[in-house]
Amino acid sequence: MKFFISCLLVIFFIGASNAAEESSALIEESDFQSLSANMKEKKLGLVLMLHAENCPYCALMEREILSPMVVSGDYDKRVVIRKLQIDDSRNIKDFDGSTVEPSDISNRFGATVTPTLVFLDYHGKKKAETMVGINTVDYFGVYLDREIDKLVANIKKEIADNSAMKKIEKVEK
Repeated sequence: MKFFISCLLVIFFIGASNAAEESSALIEESDFQSLSANMKEKKLGLVLMLHAENCPYCALMEREILSPMVVSGDYDKRVVIRKLQIDDSRNIKDFDGSTVEPSDISNRFGATVTPTLVFLDYHGKKKAETMVGINTVDYFGVYLDREIDKLVANIKKEIADNSAMKKIEKVEK
């Protein structure tokens, strides 16, 4: 009887660990128009990982870098972190509401290697340098944080510039 219970527990824990490995905190985005509205309202940037289905480096980046960032909550007031599978044939909704294939978005940003990280504003415009690939996890977070800082600074500058333009337009009327 003890052997039977032990076997059941082993099977349970193996199944639970496999499920945990397969689950991710990173959302696969399919509606950039809705995401864009949320980003605009909250003044957030987007860190988008362009990935491929059987890419071990993409899995590494997701597991070791991006999912822990999402789970920590430390970035929630600065950026939204999402992923997009570029070799998927299902249509998605682009920032402007048009229907496109994921490869159209990857082509827009010149992403020919996965994983590629792009840093976007709510219009879907690049606001920091693209990061291509990952060779070591050790210092990757430092470089990623630097690009997130650039993204956030560029978004804040754009908001300030737009606010100043609106004030000038009011004065001119």
